[in-house]
Amino acid sequence: MRKGRLWWTGQQVLWRFRVARRTVPLLSPRAGLAMAGGILIPMSFASAAWAAAPGEEPQFGPLLFGLAVMVGAARAAGLLAERWKQPSVLAELLVGIGLGNLLPVFLGEAGLTFRSDPALMFLAEVGVLILLFDVGLEADVRALARVGVSSLLVASIGLVVPIILGWGAATWLLPDSPPLTRLFVGTTLSATSVGITARVLRDLGATHSREGRIIIGAAIADDILGLVLLAVVAGMVTAAAGDGPSLSALAILGILVRAVLFLAVTVGLGIFLSEPIARLAGRSGDPDIVLVFGLSLCFALAFVAELLGMAGIIGAFAAGLMLDPYGKGVRTGKANDTLAERLRPLSSLFVPLFFVLMGTHVHLGSLMDLAVLGFGTVLILGAIAGKLACSLGVLERGVNRLAIGVGMIPRGEVGLVFAGIGTGLTLEGRPLLSQSVFSAVVLMVLVTTLVAPMALRWVLDRSSEQGGVR
Repeated sequence: MRKGRLWWTGQQVLWRFRVARRTVPLLSPRAGLAMAGGILIPMSFASAAWAAAPGEEPQFGPLLFGLAVMVGAARAAGLLAERWKQPSVLAELLVGIGLGNLLPVFLGEAGLTFRSDPALMFLAEVGVLILLFDVGLEADVRALARVGVSSLLVASIGLVVPIILGWGAATWLLPDSPPLTRLFVGTTLSATSVGITARVLRDLGATHSREGRIIIGAAIADDILGLVLLAVVAGMVTAAAGDGPSLSALAILGILVRAVLFLAVTVGLGIFLSEPIARLAGRSGDPDIVLVFGLSLCFALAFVAELLGMAGIIGAFAAGLMLDPYGKGVRTGKANDTLAERLRPLSSLFVPLFFVLMGTHVHLGSLMDLAVLGFGTVLILGAIAGKLACSLGVLERGVNRLAIGVGMIPRGEVGLVFAGIGTGLTLEGRPLLSQSVFSAVVLMVLVTTLVAPMALRWVLDRSSEQGGVR
């Protein structure tokens, strides 16, 4: 009798697992083992090699090994996240957190060098520039005009309210922190990931609905305003640290004017020169010339942006807008791939490296600290509330305001870029964002990136059932 009951229970478990496999597209067991082996086997070999030759100090080996593990693990985790209908940036960040706490166990002190290795940091910075360059290529400056004033109001509210809430949270829970640290915490809360939101809208077929157009237009405007704000705050930090001009209202206004003029001039040049540049590249007969020229322009404008006292990512973003101001796709011929398509292999290599490297700076021990968890929780609540307040900027009637507020919640890669720049800025001889503050910000990015797509799906599905999405 007991054997029969156990057999029936086992059959029920197998049946439920098969139903789950049909409902949620998991990776096959063989693919899962291959992914795990591709990560753990090299780590085991490296650990054995270090143990066998403790006196040796290879110069390039640890760097190459770290690069191999980070890129391979990021891609494997990204594929798994996509199977689960989640943003790949979320998986890449989790991989970084895991590696940052696991590599020291396998490799000892050598595993700690990956977090601050100058070569890896440089490659990660290249990944950020490529990411913002790609975002600029996909942006359409006409999108803001098409959706009208509502998108600009939504973006403005989504910028101001999170800054106020972030400033208040840092003032309350970090009373000894410098005012610029509190301002930068608020700046990280103002970010919005247009890529994640656009992907969810596309999957739901709501890109061309009124809600979808307002969300995408507001997210693009939020990116532009956020980059300008980042330039201002970074310039204020540099000035306060003594590496730039004296901090004054006039200096802050100068940074703001330079950032606005820089973006305006590059976009203006792009409107008149983007098509002639594409035709000139087509006459060369080399389909790869557009990629070489695009990356050269990206890196050059990033350098110019830094010379003007702004972050290099602003120059990279401006380069994308300049080459493709309308998001139509730059190509040297009708049969050739666009610049964004040719850029994809480089993006797949360098962009995940940045997110993984950011994750390695998060210590799991710090996340167990009640103070860090408390600060992270307050930031999460402020990040959600600040973007939900965006719905107040919608002027049209009959629009699902809740969907617009939820669509602006995910911080994703943009929030991580802002936080990463904060760790690179120094004030009074210390990083602008300390390890504990950075961990709390990353926790906020993780939660908003994970929750927002699911919430947006639920809101839009419910609105569609009620006839709200048109």
